Amino acid sequence: MTEPGFDRPVRVAYVIGSLEIGGAETQLVRLINGLDRTRFTPSLMCLFGYGPLRSGLDDKVKVESPLLQRPSRTNLGVSARTAIRAVTSLRALLAREKPDIVHGYLMTSYVIAALSTWNTGPGVVIASRRGLDTYPRHSSRWLRLVAGPANRLIDFHLCNSEAVQELVITDENVPRSKTGVIYSGIDPPSVTNQLELPERWSRGGEDGRVAMVANLNSHKRHGDVLDAVSLIVKQRPRFKLVLFGDGAERASIERSLREKGLTNSVVLAGAQKDAAKFLSGFDLTVLASSKESFPNALLESMVRGIPVVATRVGGIPELVREGIDGILVESGSPEQLAAAMLELLDKPQLRQRMGDAARNRVLNRFSVKGMIIQTEDLYERLVRQVRSRQPAHSAL
Repeated sequence: MTEPGFDRPVRVAYVIGSLEIGGAETQLVRLINGLDRTRFTPSLMCLFGYGPLRSGLDDKVKVESPLLQRPSRTNLGVSARTAIRAVTSLRALLAREKPDIVHGYLMTSYVIAALSTWNTGPGVVIASRRGLDTYPRHSSRWLRLVAGPANRLIDFHLCNSEAVQELVITDENVPRSKTGVIYSGIDPPSVTNQLELPERWSRGGEDGRVAMVANLNSHKRHGDVLDAVSLIVKQRPRFKLVLFGDGAERASIERSLREKGLTNSVVLAGAQKDAAKFLSGFDLTVLASSKESFPNALLESMVRGIPVVATRVGGIPELVREGIDGILVESGSPEQLAAAMLELLDKPQLRQRMGDAARNRVLNRFSVKGMIIQTEDLYERLVRQVRSRQPAHSAL
């Protein structure tokens, strides 16, 4: 990495596993597309493959993949041998591109990015912290071993919620001055950018239609939502839940649907790149996670004026004002989930009021423009600090 002069745009190299469908990936594409090209020149290194969201990226952005293989969303399970190859390949790419900033997204990627910059000269290394696991339980042994040393190579931990920031500080002993929070951003959808629900998703939803947009992973607690649906259909037999997403729990969820007799009440829609465009066809959305940093799915719902029922965990209370934009419940309580959904379905005026409040909150507080401006300012502050040989601290 080279020390930049501000007579040219700052070169930013983004590092991520792939552009599979996910909240972090969506936010990265929005950031790259919106950067001021007179001040920044972005490039993107997808370590393990490209993914469907690449099609939404500005086609002028250089995109490379050091190790093309079958990508997964987080790549937490990559082997040590694959990681070493990734570090070696990425190090060569960075030596060629000479970025001023290396910005890694998601744990495997920011660890590999940090290790790739070791002893390469001045520059800024940023880790985007977007999860509430210090060491996710599915992460590889090598990743848990090297995460600590890699942290010492990271100049700034950019968190997407205060909940994540506090975890980084308390669990990893990172100085608060090396952390900051920039919330995810979203733009208001255009009227023409909405999709009608396919008939197979909407059929039988006269008693209420609810969407859940979440990868089919255990911490999303789809089982709690299915238990809640079992309670709801006793009062509203023509209720419909559509689950958007895919993942390791799909077979278990399909089995539960059969066992609970919910195959006519719940639709597994799979991973949909345009899932958000269908949300206007629903009465509300639900999220039952046991942990969340700052869920993109709720942003997508709220900006469309759709109230949410969600668990009171992680960064969700930073987004959803309880009783104003939606209803928050305790994690692990299907009864509370069912009661909250029924309350909103039974009270259309409350649903409308909360939906309007949710839309206004997101438009005023969580815009893509605001997210980009804050990130651009952070980049320039960190680069200036490196140029002046000051520690890259206290930038937010």
